[in-house]
Amino acid sequence: MLLTYIVLILILFFLLTTLIPKNVLDWQLEFRKNNLEVACEDISQQVEFYLRFYDSSIYGTYLDNLTRQYATSMSSRVMIYDSYGRILSDSFRQFGFQNLYLKEIDESLSGKTAWSSYYFRDIGNVLYLSVPVIYEDQIIGGIFVSNSINDLFDNVNEMNHDIRQIIFFAGILITIGIAIISNHFLKPINKFYPVIARLSAGDFTERVDVKTNDEFKMLANSFNTMSVKLDEVDRQRRDFVGNVSHELKTPLASIKLLSESLLLQDNVEAKVYREFLIDINNEIDRLNNIVSDLLVLVNMDKKQLVLDYQPAYLNYLIEKVIEQLKPLADQKRIKIVFKEKNSIQTKIDKGKIKQAIINIVHNGINYTQVGGQVTISLYREKEFAVIKVQDNGYGIAEENIPYVFDRFYRTDKARSRITGGTGLGLSIAKQIINLHHGFISLSSEVGKGSTFYVRLPLS
Repeated sequence: MLLTYIVLILILFFLLTTLIPKNVLDWQLEFRKNNLEVACEDISQQVEFYLRFYDSSIYGTYLDNLTRQYATSMSSRVMIYDSYGRILSDSFRQFGFQNLYLKEIDESLSGKTAWSSYYFRDIGNVLYLSVPVIYEDQIIGGIFVSNSINDLFDNVNEMNHDIRQIIFFAGILITIGIAIISNHFLKPINKFYPVIARLSAGDFTERVDVKTNDEFKMLANSFNTMSVKLDEVDRQRRDFVGNVSHELKTPLASIKLLSESLLLQDNVEAKVYREFLIDINNEIDRLNNIVSDLLVLVNMDKKQLVLDYQPAYLNYLIEKVIEQLKPLADQKRIKIVFKEKNSIQTKIDKGKIKQAIINIVHNGINYTQVGGQVTISLYREKEFAVIKVQDNGYGIAEENIPYVFDRFYRTDKARSRITGGTGLGLSIAKQIINLHHGFISLSSEVGKGSTFYVRLPLS
């Protein structure tokens, strides 16, 4: 940033010290030329009669007096010449009836006003101006003026010197100011670099600490929020891989143990074979459930899950869920109660929402003691349809509630092994509900049970 501003200052310095002096000099030269041209027009009007009938013995003195008078007033050298370019009068009395071969005089004799600027080592900068004298459309001579313009160059040089000094000191002040400002702005930015380097190396625990109360503070807060989320995602990834490995390894180990037990024994009774094969089949079913749930989650993560929205009565959908889960509840003598406060119809993917409700109710049945009760309520709440699933089971400790919807999370791993759950049901339910732009929440108390609230938008 500092180098950029220094380059810009140098470019500005170059432009101001070249373009401005040149434009000012051109303007002053044009102004000087115009003034001299006006004076030459005055002389022309006074000498046009004498140039028509020139006689040196009669008019020579008059022309000499005229050129000296104007030379004094114009601070210039003034010469009058005839149509042949011969000098009739010279305020310096140097040329008399001689030809001066100057391009300005030649151009003026063709009817043009000509001027040029020259530099001579002994006298400096000089402006030459030659104006034709025209009478009745005939060129009868001209006025030549040589004017020193050293004062114009001196003025421009002095102005250029002042500009250089101003830009030089201003450039120093600006550079110092930019250095201070750059350091002020870059100081918080420099704090990001080591954290980004560690972040790219896989360390998501580092945070950026910015003390200011400006945009950099907001940027640091956003960056730290991103780091926290990345850290959480990385933790979930590690936990997910570990949990998947463990969940798959456990039934595989059981299958291997059961099969080896059969292979290592001779003369095994058919009854024992059947018992072992039933256990192996159960473990295979467990593996299949885990893989199926994982595939559902993978499809959700890749956003490959397409929802088929159709009008549906939630009352009827819940009744079908109860009908499907009743055999499981009957095994534990658990009563399922359905309380319909409203009859609600909305557009949903019936299959996906049914799967989500089954997972939640199934979870309530699994974690409710024998002889307990699971109550399902359906009612309206503003623009939402609310499905409330309440059980009087074991309950969940307050510190475990934020993790209930995480994949493979179990509050009681030993009890989960007995119930046969994969630890993915609630995670799948939450993602299905989120895809429907709905919400799921949980309240629970240890020893009193848990209550899940599913809110689906009616519009």
